[in-house]
Amino acid sequence: GLRALPTWSSSVSGDDHCSALAMSVSARGPRSTRPLRTPARMGNVNEGKGIFAPLVVVVRNIVGRKRFNQLRGKAIALHSQVQYRVL
Repeated sequence: GLRALPTWSSSVSGDDHCSALAMSVSARGPRSTRPLRTPARMGNVNEGKGIFAPLVVVVRNIVGRKRFNQLRGKAIALHSQVQYRVL
């Protein structure tokens, strides 16, 4: 048979089939067939692969992570000063 077209008042009140369908579709959210990407990771991709890596790990475990990072920061600062003076 013939169905009556929805009116403005039935759309606003949510009585018509189209608004119910739209609400059910939007409640599910968008679908994606792509797999979720893993978040970007900070750090060096070559971490732990250098010739001094075992020594670094041992020293870090002995002095502690916080003190190790302080010493590492000082060493990097001194190295950059030497590089600056050479250039």
